[in-house]
Amino acid sequence: MELRRIRYALSVAKERSFTRAAERLNVSQSAVSEQVRMLEASIGFSLFRRTPRGIEVTEAGRTFFYEAERVVGDFDSLGDIARRLKRAPSETLTLAMGSGMAQIVIPKLFRDVPDQLRTVRLEILTAPTRTIFELLAEEKIDAGLAIESDPEHVPPGIVFEPLAEAELTLIAHPSHALARGTTAVDLGRLVLEPIVMSELSVGYGRVVHAMFAELGIRPNILAVADNIETIKVIVQSGRGLAIVPRACVDVEVALGVLRALPIAPQRNVRMNLYRRRQALSRRKESHLAVVRAALVA
Repeated sequence: MELRRIRYALSVAKERSFTRAAERLNVSQSAVSEQVRMLEASIGFSLFRRTPRGIEVTEAGRTFFYEAERVVGDFDSLGDIARRLKRAPSETLTLAMGSGMAQIVIPKLFRDVPDQLRTVRLEILTAPTRTIFELLAEEKIDAGLAIESDPEHVPPGIVFEPLAEAELTLIAHPSHALARGTTAVDLGRLVLEPIVMSELSVGYGRVVHAMFAELGIRPNILAVADNIETIKVIVQSGRGLAIVPRACVDVEVALGVLRALPIAPQRNVRMNLYRRRQALSRRKESHLAVVRAALVA
């Protein structure tokens, strides 16, 4: 039973005419008649009968065409699926990144998507640095993007490489007294200010804590949060100040809900790419190299 013969017979059934079916199919009437005859021979019963009023579908033909239309529709859908799959990414690269890093990473990664990345689907998870290390160790992600951590706090089997540096900045509610200044804020002025901190042992939270320690200052910690988004919301409420990577607050500063102030001494933090020591598949290594190049640029 050939699909072409079924299509021809369906056209005759819909048009109630061999002539109109032939015009619709852009073939000769004899070709339509021959294909329908061969279909009827293969299935063993008649699909049409001629009457004084023209062509009518037989009782068996009605049941056959009901099922045939469904089958032809499914076949056409299968072709659509195949075409989508041909264009669809053939592999998944799973990345995790620290909260708030989307404003740093996403514009670089998606501004000019390299052709090579069009063949891979990116799965992007948001997680604290500590969780990124755990996901890497459990082989649930391929790589992680996070602010630098003390090598002593990077678990065995995980390696890292630097990608880019980000300037740290003091963020405050626009109504805060410090927000009215135009010069860099000396960290010594923050000794009594309530400070919202990130995790103290990893990432930029460790860097910020060390900055105060270097000056012999013990910060007045209001809260410790494991993600930048929460930190920004607390500061927006007017309850405290925070020191975060400048690029993480560009949107909020542009909207006027936060002020970003330079700090003295000025300090940068580095964004690292973390991964397992063992190599990924050749294709994934190639895709990861493209991601790395996009973030370094």
